[in-house]
Amino acid sequence: MEGDEEPEKEEKKKMEKDTFEIKIRFNRKLLRWIERSVFIIIILILLVLVFYNPFGNYLCEKGVSEITSVPVVDEPEEEETVDIEVEEEPVVELEPEPEPGEELSGEVVLTIGKIELNEDKTRVDSITVKIDNQKKIFTPLLYVYWYDKGSSEALKSRPKGGKINFTGPIPVGRVTQKKLDDELKAHYLEKDDLNKEFFKIELYDRVDKTLLDTKTKSIATD
Repeated sequence: MEGDEEPEKEEKKKMEKDTFEIKIRFNRKLLRWIERSVFIIIILILLVLVFYNPFGNYLCEKGVSEITSVPVVDEPEEEETVDIEVEEEPVVELEPEPEPGEELSGEVVLTIGKIELNEDKTRVDSITVKIDNQKKIFTPLLYVYWYDKGSSEALKSRPKGGKINFTGPIPVGRVTQKKLDDELKAHYLEKDDLNKEFFKIELYDRVDKTLLDTKTKSIATD
């Protein structure tokens, strides 16, 4: 055992001879100077980054290019078209103005046209009338009479054909023609005088009942 310990001691001595201790001593003033230098360098780097920032210029240029670029406008959506049916208002026929140089007579002229009878001439089929309005716009009202030579005054004053209204007004300067058939209240003749029948028609303004014109016409019944 003692023989083994001796070689170990010799090895330890050799190791102690090969190793050496390095001790570095810093001066406190030198340490402070180093700390201040590092601090000053950091401040200078920060100042350079504040006043001269290459990354900031790059970001600004990129922002300006994005601003100056043309914005994309979304196309408006197509609106659905809905067909709306509009009811047309009835056309109201106004009074036509007289042509230059044309003077109105200021009268309303009634004309009794063709009077149609049945084959044996005992019945009135139709009476055609014409109205030439040169006075004012009005709605006609017709009193239709017929009688023969031997009829009484009471019969002559009774509108046997009835009181017939027109469907609408007649403008000034207009000539209107109408055939009275179904509108007639009665159709048969008096037959007191077999040779001739008298027809009388009075034209009124339906609004104020003013008599505008009267016409009489006779036809042979033999």
